[in-house]
Amino acid sequence: MTTAVDMGFREFADHLGCKPGYVTELRKAGRLVLTDDGKRVRVAESRQLIEDTRDPRKAGVAARHAGTRGALIGPAGPALDSADDGADDDDEALATSGPSASHAARRAKAAADREEALARKALRDEQVELGTLLVIDEVVSAIATTVTTLRTGLQNLRATLAPSLAAAQTEEQVGAILGEAIESALDECARELRTLGKDAQA
Repeated sequence: MTTAVDMGFREFADHLGCKPGYVTELRKAGRLVLTDDGKRVRVAESRQLIEDTRDPRKAGVAARHAGTRGALIGPAGPALDSADDGADDDDEALATSGPSASHAARRAKAAADREEALARKALRDEQVELGTLLVIDEVVSAIATTVTTLRTGLQNLRATLAPSLAAAQTEEQVGAILGEAIESALDECARELRTLGKDAQA
């Protein structure tokens, strides 16, 4: 069976027994010898060039092939023209598979990022519901309320304790009265702070 002198890109992929995407990579890497119009692959020359450039150290062979044969090698040749009657649909799709693949990869990454963000949000919501994670606005509000309660309680001590302290007979009695008042104010502050997270757990 005689091998065609030149082939379309997809036909050449079938000839090599590989996926069309591999032929696209060969074209981009300058490892194909194209026809003068850049639409088809010169079979024998391209197979030889692929073989010659398997070793990265022989990458310069591609440039020499281009110069000696007067052929158009991938990147140096014209882009495939989708409007040209000489290029079939498969060849057009093959020529544009690189950008399409890149776009698909970006879309896949964006979708993965969205899924990860939703997963993090779901975890935060669960932690808030269980009371193991507090909302910062609620924490700030509770602390502000507690400070206000403590300030008000301390400011009221003069009025509420004055009669009791005036009637106290000993230093021990004064200390006991003050200690009880202070303890009561601190208990009130503690009650305010204990409300943090309870609404979420209710």
